[in-house]
Amino acid sequence: MRRKRQHHILFPLGVIIAFIFEGSIMHFFSGLLAGTFPMVPYLTLLWFVYAILFVNDLTQLHLYWWAFGVGIVYDLYYIGVLGIYTFLFPLIVYVTKLLKSYFEANVVSGTFFYLIDLIIVLVLGYAAGRMAHLVYFSGMHFMAFAFGPTILLNLIIFLLLYYPVSLLFDQYRS
Repeated sequence: MRRKRQHHILFPLGVIIAFIFEGSIMHFFSGLLAGTFPMVPYLTLLWFVYAILFVNDLTQLHLYWWAFGVGIVYDLYYIGVLGIYTFLFPLIVYVTKLLKSYFEANVVSGTFFYLIDLIIVLVLGYAAGRMAHLVYFSGMHFMAFAFGPTILLNLIIFLLLYYPVSLLFDQYRS
């Protein structure tokens, strides 16, 4: 019983911490991250991917509801327009769960899953931003200056945190 209760505390606590750190990193390192090659750390997205990779019984987590709720808060707090991440986070949960059903979860496949998730979020987020007139730079500028650095930063963070987070979630694997 205690194991189940801790499991229900670990995931929401991790989502909240990831959400706060994501904004804090962007604020404190804005000079470094928002220069010529802007990079955005997607820690909230990362936490969802880690949960899918490291928890075998996902039915107790209600990931789609969490993804939807966190997407609303993410949109309101970071974007200012409701709908972009409200749609993207549940989509990423679906895609990652689908990929995990076809491949064994390990560091290599997890990196591949996260790379696909990042590409989806970046491309669809950029497209939605263009349609909502939130983004004014061209697609070529986005691909050349923002896409690659953001992918690189997030993959480095994913790989650095993979084993520590895996150990954190170890007690919840069956």
